[in-house]
Parts: sequence; structure tokens; C-alpha cells
Amino acid sequence: MEIEETRALTVAVYPPEEWVNWHGHQVEWSKPQWSVRVRDHGGQLVSYIGVYVCEATLDGNPVRIGGIGGVKTHPDARGRGFAGRGLRKAMEFLTEQQVAFGQLVCEPHLISYYTRFGWQEFSGQLLVRQRGDTVAFTFGRVMTRSFWSAAPISGVIDLCGQPW
Repeated sequence: MEIEETRALTVAVYPPEEWVNWHGHQVEWSKPQWSVRVRDHGGQLVSYIGVYVCEATLDGNPVRIGGIGGVKTHPDARGRGFAGRGLRKAMEFLTEQQVAFGQLVCEPHLISYYTRFGWQEFSGQLLVRQRGDTVAFTFGRVMTRSFWSAAPISGVIDLCGQPW
């Protein structure tokens, strides 16, 4: 049931006629390990946040980081705080997982939204795995947030895996 609901939400947020032309199709994305699902008062799934934890490196040093990805809210439910509620739950979970810091990638127009939740722009380089190679990730803007350690605003983060 949850998989079907999530698919229906995805289609509402990313209609197939728009999805087909989305340049993110070329990116190999990782699948979330966990998720936060937010429902309205009627029990309808209205917002979804993918949650990730991985062993990565920061400037060549091992670090446990958390991630937020695949955030989507039904167009009819936007502006009512559902995504914010889910994002706060996801951040609570990442705190419980004792990640050093969090990382997400977003479109430029969403930077101010995530800034309200303590995220900051990362001006360094994000490395990811794509088709077996380590490459610089240039799709979207990278943001970080402190959890158990200060979040970097520069340097090199290597996810040691696919982006989220």
C-alpha cells in the first residue's frame, strides 16, 4: 500500500509529461534506506522525505553523514507545513543516528526554504559514484547541516556511493 501511495504522490508531483524531459534521468540515484511519510487529517499521503545514512569522507577523513532526498509534497497540499513537518522528523532521526552532519541537493529556488531549517550552502566539491566511476556531482546545489559535528561549508565530501 505505501509503495502504491508513494508512486501516486510521485506522479502528482512529477507528471509523466514533465518527468520525461527531466535531465536528472541520466543520474544514478541511491534508494533511501528510510523515509518519512506525512499524511493529512484524512489519512492521505501528502508529503514524502527520503532519508539516508552513509560512511563517507570529508577531505579524505572518514565521516558518518546523513542525507535528505526525494522530498515531494502533493501540489494541492503545498504551503501548509507538511514538508516542514516531515523534514523536522527526518532531522530528528538523523540526530538519533549520530551522523556528524547532513547533506542534501536541491534546486536553486529551494535554498531559502532549507535555510529556514538550519541548512547552509556548501561551496566545496561533492563526489559520487556514477557507472562505477568517482565523479564530481554538478546536478543541483549542495547544502549541509550540523548534527553531531559542525557541517562543512567547503572542502571535498565523497559520498562513496550514489547521490540521493
